[in-house]
This record gives sequence, C-alpha cells and structure tokens, in this order.
Amino acid sequence: MQYEISEQGNSTVLQIKEERFDAKLAPEFRQAIETLTPKLGSRVVLDIEDVKFMDSSGLGAVMGVYKLLRDRQICVANAQKPVLDLFKLTRMDRLIKTYDSVDVAVETTV
Repeated sequence: MQYEISEQGNSTVLQIKEERFDAKLAPEFRQAIETLTPKLGSRVVLDIEDVKFMDSSGLGAVMGVYKLLRDRQICVANAQKPVLDLFKLTRMDRLIKTYDSVDVAVETTV
C-alpha cells in the first residue's frame, strides 16, 4: 500500500496514495495502521483524495481501524463523491466524520 504520513498539530494525517481501496488493499491498510498505532497522534485524519473506488472490504478496513483506535479521534478527508456516497449509504458518516479537506479536518475539534 502506498501512503504518506505527516503531523499537523495534534493530528496525524495518513494520505492513502491508491486509486482502489478494495479487498486487495484492506489487509495491507490494517497492517500498516497496526504498525503505526504507537506513533499516531490523538487525532487521525485519513486523507483519501486519491481513492476513486472503495468496496465493502475497504469500508470494513476503515471500520476496523475505527475500532482499533478507540482512544483516538478518526475522521476522513477529501473523499471523492462515490466514496462519500458509500459512507452515507452505509451510515458510516455518523461514526466517522467526513470533511472536505485535510485543513478543515485538522482545525475542527470533535
């Protein structure tokens, strides 16, 4: 899985550099997060701007990370319309906040 990680204030921004977030990518994503967990800030922003397609496996991986990071806030930024629609359809947007940009996600305190 291709990704970049950066720190902005008390937020860790994890930018996923993949076009498809599906069954192939989901296990790699979970493993990367498990490895990174000790280094993550109190707030994690998943920047999924490059993700143009997400299936139920990708959605499940994001939910798994949400559960893994119970002691931290997690949100999603820059979701493309098809991915954002999936979050809304499954009502995951009620558990994991979505923002139009990383800057807004970082600035917003939940």
